[in-house]
Amino acid sequence: MLLRLRQPVQVDELRWEVENGDKPQLDAQAHPHANFSPHLESKPSQSLLRELSPGSSPDLSPDQGSDSGSDSEPDDAPVVPGPGFVLVSFDGDHVATETPQLRRNPLRMTEYLQLGLEEAFFLVYSLGCLSVHLQQDPLSITELWRQCMALRPDFVSSYAAYHHFRSRGWVPKGGSGAKYGVDMLLYRKGPPFYHASYSVVVEKVDERFEGSTLRPFSWRSLAALSRITANVSKELLLCYVIHPADLSEAELDSPACLSKLKVQDVMVSRWVSSKERAEQEDI
Repeated sequence: MLLRLRQPVQVDELRWEVENGDKPQLDAQAHPHANFSPHLESKPSQSLLRELSPGSSPDLSPDQGSDSGSDSEPDDAPVVPGPGFVLVSFDGDHVATETPQLRRNPLRMTEYLQLGLEEAFFLVYSLGCLSVHLQQDPLSITELWRQCMALRPDFVSSYAAYHHFRSRGWVPKGGSGAKYGVDMLLYRKGPPFYHASYSVVVEKVDERFEGSTLRPFSWRSLAALSRITANVSKELLLCYVIHPADLSEAELDSPACLSKLKVQDVMVSRWVSSKERAEQEDI
């Protein structure tokens, strides 16, 4: 029921002592124009804020209810529930055999870090700063190599090209190359600092530059790709990963085969007659 007041009521007239819990005595004769509902009853002790019942839990953030379920038995393989938690393993002889413990991450994670196969293997194989686990078991370098080959049949050539450019100071990114029809883009220092400078197409060839190409080009498709690359202010690179004739399929199951591979780059650019004529005149 609504309370309608045709005439303003002074605040002092409706004031009562909340501490004593006395109900206000409203005199209808003092305000003849006021229409009070007989079903309206004031309750000073009732809070305006609704208290949550014990069963309700509208806030499902990790900060609430972190101690719930502490009496349940821990699983053998802890599962990270979300980005707010991390698995922590302690160093030391007395706790070396303990299972990694689930702890709250003190740092706020605003985005996910997703690594490609080439990026992950480079951090494991070349820098040794990453450990990849499969069902809570760490993978060796050879096991990780075989897992990547099972996921990507062209992983050997792709990683050889990635390692080639990464060791020369470039930051290759494979996922962003799909927008421009290439295998990877080369950044100086990284995407947060500069735009990509080169678009790279990776090809697997033998010592005579023959073999089944991963992406057969016609002159028309190559010209179209060159024009697209030029329109986005980049240069096109053809990266040839040369496999020697004496390299067997069994040797490809180990990253030791990388020492036998050779990488050669070829830059593709459009020939513009007016531009070439101007450059010749400057010389």
